[in-house]
Amino acid sequence: MTSKKVLRRKKGDTMSNSPLITYTQLAPASNTWGKRTAKITKITPHHAAGVLSVESLCNIFSNPSRGASANYCIGNDGRIGLVVEESNTAGTSSNYENDNQAITIEVSNCENGGQWRVSDAAYNALIDLCVDICKRNGIAQLNFTGDANGNLTAHRMFASTDCPGYYLYSKFPQIAQTVNERLQEDKPMTAEEKQAFNTLQSQVQSLINENTELKKKYNDLFEQVGVKWAYIDANLPQWATPTIDKLYNNEILQGNDQGSLELSYQFLRTLVILDRAGCFGNTWDISETAENGMKKANEMGIMDNEDPQRVVSRAQMAAVATRIVDKLSK
Repeated sequence: MTSKKVLRRKKGDTMSNSPLITYTQLAPASNTWGKRTAKITKITPHHAAGVLSVESLCNIFSNPSRGASANYCIGNDGRIGLVVEESNTAGTSSNYENDNQAITIEVSNCENGGQWRVSDAAYNALIDLCVDICKRNGIAQLNFTGDANGNLTAHRMFASTDCPGYYLYSKFPQIAQTVNERLQEDKPMTAEEKQAFNTLQSQVQSLINENTELKKKYNDLFEQVGVKWAYIDANLPQWATPTIDKLYNNEILQGNDQGSLELSYQFLRTLVILDRAGCFGNTWDISETAENGMKKANEMGIMDNEDPQRVVSRAQMAAVATRIVDKLSK
């Protein structure tokens, strides 16, 4: 009588059983209402009024002397068993009309008496099973109305009983909400939703592309004006070393409080151009070339100092560098 084989949908059957079952022990026909004649539109969870394994629950409802059954049983550890195939109507809720439309589920408690709580494992298995039942039977959503008009019903709606116990019954609104959220997640998008999603996806990609371009521009700009060299050492480009040595040794170029020269590529290039133009002379030997260079720089509006012997301050050098950059960018 006992079998762990998972029952598959038979050819010609209009209803299938849940693939979530891990144990099967079918009840005799005498424990059921017989063949189901109505479309499955409801789910009715019950509680077992005891802490039981799935094997114990299935054994109870498959016993011919029980006179009652359930489609599925959930043990305290969350394992799910099959007792009555969905194509048949389990005798569970003391009401043929409800049971003929409902899949009934017996859930083990995790305490005897009190609020008749159920374990998290059993509760989560119940949610998974309800979602599966709804999907396979085309139930769009569960509605708990507190009476038999909804499609999430309880034993107490049809008989004088506390079933499914205070704890589980208090969870019915949450069960409906959670199951419906799960069903909505798996619901295919409409044409309008797909269009909106594609539009949003395109906008996000455009923002990503713009951000990538901005990062590239920032990196390019940093390469030009960002501080790359702090000291006169092997890292300083060879083409700039003579100029920086000259300016540093003659105290034209000095470091900050930490001794850093704070040299960027563009600033370095500007200093070298000025030096090659003779603006800094040759270690203070004011040659004709240097004087001509100073004159030319003044005529171009790069410098405003006609005295070749005058020491140039750091602020003045920054102003000269800015003017050169402006001219180079035009």
